[in-house]
Amino acid sequence: MKLGTASMKTAFPIASVWFGALVGPSMVSGAFAVVYFSPYGMWGMLLPFVSMGVACVIVGFGLLGIKEWRVDNYSDYGKHLYGRYAKYLSPLLEIYLILAMLVGGSSVIVMGGIFFHDLIGTPTLVGQILMAIISSVLVLWGAELVRRSSVFMTIVLLIGFFLLIIISCYSEAAALTEKVLNWYVPDGRNPWSGIIPAIALGLSNACNALTLSSVGQHLRTNGDVVLTTIISFTINSLMFIGCVLFLLPYVPDVLIEEVPNLYVIQKYLVDDFFWLPAVYNIVMLFGLASSGAPQLNAVTYRVINFYPDKGIFKNPVNRNICTSIIYMAVCILIAQLGLQTIIGKGYSALGYLAIPLIVIPLCICLPVRLYKEKH
Repeated sequence: MKLGTASMKTAFPIASVWFGALVGPSMVSGAFAVVYFSPYGMWGMLLPFVSMGVACVIVGFGLLGIKEWRVDNYSDYGKHLYGRYAKYLSPLLEIYLILAMLVGGSSVIVMGGIFFHDLIGTPTLVGQILMAIISSVLVLWGAELVRRSSVFMTIVLLIGFFLLIIISCYSEAAALTEKVLNWYVPDGRNPWSGIIPAIALGLSNACNALTLSSVGQHLRTNGDVVLTTIISFTINSLMFIGCVLFLLPYVPDVLIEEVPNLYVIQKYLVDDFFWLPAVYNIVMLFGLASSGAPQLNAVTYRVINFYPDKGIFKNPVNRNICTSIIYMAVCILIAQLGLQTIIGKGYSALGYLAIPLIVIPLCICLPVRLYKEKH
């Protein structure tokens, strides 16, 4: 396979969209870490490589299909991917991806409610509605705005969260050093039991292999695909590891907290760094916005042609507004289940369901299909 030239201008925006969708509020809050990584102590520093390795292989194949077939929504992608079996499998894919977008969107909404409640004292439901509005605004004018805003927000997330990690490590240097040198693992935890959940988390990202089609229009070469995958693996893995490192000095006590990173800041760090909550709030706000927008954008791209091409729906912005209202209303309802339930149960279930619907077709059938099309 010839790679061709790779463009950072093409690769980084697409990687940023996935980064935001994957590790936005769930990373910044520490929720992913306490469910999938931190319970295993030092082994939790390695498990993100397992999750993101699995995810990036799947998404890499997905990006290859986007480049070859020039599709801009997951429905058209499914028709190309499944071939003559599309009439049987495409409806199942539609259901699966709707569930995936709802799980992802509802985690953003529930975290948004907590965020605005802590920041300005709004009722949780009002905070959830504010979060829905912010995410919706970013998708009204299409994929280009999502790409551009995701690049900016990813840079803010990287810088802001890196600062939080440095402060935590500096403040608890002695405890962190002791746990690292002694390869700390909480009592009763078998590190091997963390492998399966980590793989499930990686598999749950299979939907991004198809939904990134809504922002992947600029992929031109195999080099673009490879570079996007490498950037994604690097920044996603490092941010998860950073979150584990941030929480490690406070394990196991922090594992029972719904928003562990905020708990650490308020209980252990704010006395010495009074400005740290402000940094956390900025990072969380951008994490929420960067995660909610890509998922809603994928939905709007899928359903935009369902609207009649007349009246107020002649304007694509009005179509996106209508889709946003319906999608966010459902996400708000699901958000009432709570963050830990959505992340712990929802993402694992999505991972296992993705194996027959996305993983096998992408990693086995897609290369065969592309080879036949070119020969």
